[in-house]
Parts: sequence; C-alpha cells; structure tokens
Amino acid sequence: MAATAARAERGAGDRKTELLHILARTAVSDRSAPVSLRQFAIRAGVSEPTLRHYFNDRQGVVIAILALFADGARDWLVRCAQPQASLEAAVSGYGDMALEGANTDQFAQAHAFALVESIHDPLVARAYLDTIIEPSLKAIEARLAPSLDPDGTHCDQVRHAALALYAPVLIAVLHQRLLKGDEARPLDMGAFFADLAKLFAHGLKQPD
Repeated sequence: MAATAARAERGAGDRKTELLHILARTAVSDRSAPVSLRQFAIRAGVSEPTLRHYFNDRQGVVIAILALFADGARDWLVRCAQPQASLEAAVSGYGDMALEGANTDQFAQAHAFALVESIHDPLVARAYLDTIIEPSLKAIEARLAPSLDPDGTHCDQVRHAALALYAPVLIAVLHQRLLKGDEARPLDMGAFFADLAKLFAHGLKQPD
C-alpha cells in the first residue's frame, strides 16, 4: 500500500509539473490582458476543477508560475553571486550575465507577467519579491560586497549598490523588449552594459 501511494504521489507531482510548464508558457505568451483561470485551463487542455485540484485557485497558479521562473534562474543566481577580484570586474561581469537575459524575450515577459499580477494581488507581489527580486538583489550583494565593503562595515551601501545596479538593467530590458523601445529608439545593449559598468564602478570606488 505504501509503495502504491508513493507511486501515485510521484505521478501527481509529475502531472502538476507538466501542467505548470504549459501554464508558464501561457503566462508569457499572452500579454494582452491577465489570463483567467478558465483561459489557463483551456491552454493546458484540462478543466478548471483540475487546475483547482493542483493549485487551489488562480492565485495559486500565478504563484506557482513565479516559483517556476525562480527555479529556472537558480544557476544564474549562483553565477551572479560569485565574488570577483575587483569592483570593475564584479560589475562588468554582472553586465555580461545581464546581457544573457537582455537577448531573450523570456526575461522581459516573465517580469512583465509578475509585475502586472503583483499590481492586482498583494500576496502575489510578496511572492514575486521573495522568490525573484530579493534573491536577485542578494546575489548581486554577494558579488559586490568583497570589493565594495571588504570589512563588512557598510552593508547598507552594498545593498544600495545592488539596487542601483539591478534597477537600470531591468528597466533597459523592459524598455527594449516589452515596450518596443527596440523599434522606437533602439539601444545597443552591449554598449549600455559596458557604460553602466564603467560609470557604476568608478562612481562607487572607495577613495585611496
């Protein structure tokens, strides 16, 4: 009986994961309006009761999708958190990694989905903060701290620096990819990241 129950549980988990990947693709492919639970079910080829069985409600679907996005970024965050020999190397290296996201639509679409959903639902907003935004900021803090604050006496400055680095990158990607800035006013993303690294690193360099 125990073995049968375990197999059934694994099967349910596999089915939930399969549905979640379909739902995530739906979330980033249709940006004309928030996707209803019924529309999610239609795209996944299942009934609304089936989605409720696995995710409870629409809010549960959205939060699960955000968790999936976060899981997909786990390796990227590990690389992002690696300290570098100098502040310039830390910032320019982050720019190189950010360029990976800038060159795909998925990064912008995932954040757009999360932002729209967060505006309408405080619980989703907190999930977005906890699973995507804060882990990203903490990874950048870990990357910058050894060169920006080697003595560990200016933690607030490291946090401020992480926010100051993360925000313009996110806006630049959303500007080009989501808001069609690549058509209205194209931006050379490679040059943008290179200049951001130079401005940022020299502006925050500790005086001799």
